[in-house]
Amino acid sequence: MRIKNTIAAGLLALATVAGVSTVAAGTASAAPAGTYYGTYATLAACRADGESPYTGGYYWECVENWDGWDLYIWY
Repeated sequence: MRIKNTIAAGLLALATVAGVSTVAAGTASAAPAGTYYGTYATLAACRADGESPYTGGYYWECVENWDGWDLYIWY
């Protein structure tokens, strides 16, 4: 009986951790809070504009979208 309780406790702990990981992953995939700058066909083009001093942002992020890569900038 002790083995069954130990296995059940382990499975419950694993399910709890998996639930937290799923919630965290869902939160991480939400749209960025930065200012939308533009959509690019390739990641390289998005990254080049994000790294450019012309954009003037302190932080940038390229997010893959159904039609390309969206560039978000935080000022």
